[in-house]
Amino acid sequence: MLKRLLLLSFIEGAAVMAAELCGAKLLAPIFGSSLFVWAAVMGITLVALALGYFAGGWLSHKKSNLPATLFQVLSLAALFVMAMPVISYYVVPRISYLPFLTGVVLSSSLLLFLPVFFLGASSPLFIHLQSRSEDGAGKVSGTVYAVSTAGGIFATFFCGFYLIPAYGLNICLFLFGGTLLLATFSVLKMIRFPQIFMLAVISYLNFQFIAQSYKSLAVSDGLMGHLEVKEILNKKKEVVRILQINSIIQTEMNVMTKRSVSEYMRLLDTIIHPSYLPKTSLVLGLGGGLSANLLLRKNYRCDGVELDGRIIKAAKDFFFLDNNIQTFETDARYFLNACTSKYDLVLADVFKAEEQPSHILTLESLNRLKQNLNDSALLIINWHGYLSGTKGLGTRILLNTLKQAGFQVKLCSASANENYRNLIVIACLGALGNYPYELHERMETCTLINTDNYPLMERYNAEANKNWRSSYLRYYQSRN
Repeated sequence: MLKRLLLLSFIEGAAVMAAELCGAKLLAPIFGSSLFVWAAVMGITLVALALGYFAGGWLSHKKSNLPATLFQVLSLAALFVMAMPVISYYVVPRISYLPFLTGVVLSSSLLLFLPVFFLGASSPLFIHLQSRSEDGAGKVSGTVYAVSTAGGIFATFFCGFYLIPAYGLNICLFLFGGTLLLATFSVLKMIRFPQIFMLAVISYLNFQFIAQSYKSLAVSDGLMGHLEVKEILNKKKEVVRILQINSIIQTEMNVMTKRSVSEYMRLLDTIIHPSYLPKTSLVLGLGGGLSANLLLRKNYRCDGVELDGRIIKAAKDFFFLDNNIQTFETDARYFLNACTSKYDLVLADVFKAEEQPSHILTLESLNRLKQNLNDSALLIINWHGYLSGTKGLGTRILLNTLKQAGFQVKLCSASANENYRNLIVIACLGALGNYPYELHERMETCTLINTDNYPLMERYNAEANKNWRSSYLRYYQSRN
């Protein structure tokens, strides 16, 4: 077997996984990273691979000049991989006006189908070119698919652990697509003017919109998705600095006052009373750090836990996170499992854009958290606004899980509109007092519990998350 063709097969396998990983991340700023998005990305990837394998098999028997055919297939695959950021920037935002699921599937198809289709079509051509009577088709095909899979394994770890966090999605796709294109030119010893022209056009478009990103204070891609810090003028002509993850606002601060302008933070301010004696608090999901700063002003010593180190850095660099707040870059559940401190208040604001990590609020996690609570300590949870029907089932599961863990529970919200409000869940192992903006809505009964063995939140919050994101996008698009 020809080693130079196996090298191409390795790069092709790496490009498939780079396209799939980056494709999901490119969709996240518009559609989030929910189960629906990953299902669409994986489904389109598998459809494109299956059709590509079939087309490649057909081409291997119909075309007499197989090296030239392989050159055309691989060069097109490489160019479409490099074009993915261009499509995500110029086309996908315009599709967001469609119904959510339609937009997700259509956007996934536009981003992923052509690059993955041509990458898949190359495998049968590799096998046919390398088949030798002494080797046998079985040995050749096994070797080609093993080498291609090894390339995919390499790309998964390299992109996920280093390349995307360090350099972003655009550079990652340009690197893998460009490497595949150059390797195709070199190994097959062919070069054509149309491919060079398309490369020049795609490169120009990429650099055009990459340059526009410098208008933001900070932009990066990483663990939690696409992070951006920028400043806007609100209706009162005040400068508001916002932290966005996947285009969902996590923190919004008046630059002049250094205070939050969000309704959620105003509600939190009315619920948490100042303490005359110093108390201890823990924020799970630090975000921009404005809630931690609020607790500090109310005489609470505060620890903050945040999974993504970029967010901690943004809180310090752009949102004036107080130096007295001790920060921990780790998963909230992992932190609780190892924590030996006791707290008088724990604020869980663990949204990942519109999603709520299921493992942090299981029955087992809540029972473990109780060991870190002082007598009469409060647990406050930020949640989406849905209570009724199927969209509110995830909320009712949360409340039932809290009760099963021994907590008394109350709900507060400043709005009656489920689509645009936040719920604040207040829980305590003892008796609860009265709080501003308490809700007394009648809820349907729920017997389901979120546990480590049966994590239900992602499944039963899926419709709420989809609906919330659609409402959010419509609201902010109407403002622009």
